[in-house]
Amino acid sequence: MRIAIVDDDIRDAGKIEFALMDIAKDILIDKYESGSAFIEKIKGGVFYDIVFMDVYLGDENGTNIVRSMQEITPSTQVIFSTTSKDHAIEAFRLNAVGYLLKPYEEADVVKVFARAGLRRESSEETVLLQFGTENRLFRVADVVKIESDKHYTKITVSSGNVSRYHYGYSEVAVKFVKGFIEIKRGVSVNMAYIERIRNGVVYLRDGSNYKIARGKKDYVVSQFTAFAINKSSIF
Repeated sequence: MRIAIVDDDIRDAGKIEFALMDIAKDILIDKYESGSAFIEKIKGGVFYDIVFMDVYLGDENGTNIVRSMQEITPSTQVIFSTTSKDHAIEAFRLNAVGYLLKPYEEADVVKVFARAGLRRESSEETVLLQFGTENRLFRVADVVKIESDKHYTKITVSSGNVSRYHYGYSEVAVKFVKGFIEIKRGVSVNMAYIERIRNGVVYLRDGSNYKIARGKKDYVVSQFTAFAINKSSIF
């Protein structure tokens, strides 16, 4: 496992590193004092399983750095660290697995790292799609929704990127079964990204919403309820 710590405070970065080294021996940790240096590294092909991202990085904003990162490596788990709760909602929108408030204790780092590890284990399943001569590998946990678009299919991932392929919706959707549910004809969503269901409408964490097809409401609600109960029992 490879982990990045992006923090311009050497002491805070050292505290995270010390906590991680104390609980896991098979990890490689890289530290960066700026978000730009971190982005340059991943643009060069380095992949991180988890990144601890400070929100306040001098003239840089950690949430903006994460957005840039997710365009390159959307499957990297994000844990924010900051002195303020003000960015908690933004962190949630960016699918962060944790939010550390400074000053934090070693036990706080251990707890949020364990949570990231659980999510990472559940996100290892991948789907390989072949579109003509192009092959695309998707981590199932990164895919938010799959939509029919006339003779095309759109796949939206957690970073917000949307890929559009000249491929039948049914042929793509059938590849994504576990954790997905078709809420109306031509729209399948990953239940992990459902924020709530209200009055027959599914609201997703990316801000989009879809009306459930007539006759599917009870089924969708029951499936999502079972999914949510099972997910909450993990933590």
